[in-house]
Amino acid sequence: MAADEKREKASTHFFADTGLMALLCRHDRVLWLVNMTSAGEKQHYALALIQQLTQHIPDDMRVGLLYDIGCQLEHSWRKFKFFANSILSRFHFAISVFHAYGHQWPCQVVYHPRKWQGFGLSDGEGCERLWSALKPLIGPLRVSGYHQHLFVLDLQSRKWQVISRLGSYGILEETLQSEWAAQVVTQTRPAPRQSKHKADEEISKIIELEKLVGARAQMVQSLEL
Repeated sequence: MAADEKREKASTHFFADTGLMALLCRHDRVLWLVNMTSAGEKQHYALALIQQLTQHIPDDMRVGLLYDIGCQLEHSWRKFKFFANSILSRFHFAISVFHAYGHQWPCQVVYHPRKWQGFGLSDGEGCERLWSALKPLIGPLRVSGYHQHLFVLDLQSRKWQVISRLGSYGILEETLQSEWAAQVVTQTRPAPRQSKHKADEEISKIIELEKLVGARAQMVQSLEL
């Protein structure tokens, strides 16, 4: 989970949405995106995503949460009792690997995912990879409408996830490229010329076939006699 640090600095005087915060799973699949409407990353965005997550997972499921400031989020959670203790006991907080080395050493000892059992080699930097995929949209979306903004973000997120899965299908990229080139050639080929008398010609063929069928039927009937 992370916020888009480049867009969060946008002025609230010019933009209704100042950035994005995302929640991704271990496999870098986007679960939810929220629009930030304040200048700066606030904890309530992260809490909203966590609340959404708890409504879609089993009550006994344990969750490892990697966040740039996971240490502060857990401290706030415990101090202000944002959620019930039964939910807190199922969450294990850690700091994303890229950001962990910017924290004090005592914090790294507790929250670095490489020092936490259960996180494996998860780096928690899926959001950074997502921001890289969404980066080309920053300029165009600044002048887009609200609904178009949501539509384009959703479409680009889906495209990023599909592209990341291409290698798992066991099909060479060269094969996919050649198939796409063949599809482009077929679908951009000029349509055959339309004749004004085409329908009349087809009707004439049908009438001729009906006559032929009738003649053959008479021949069969005469042979039977």
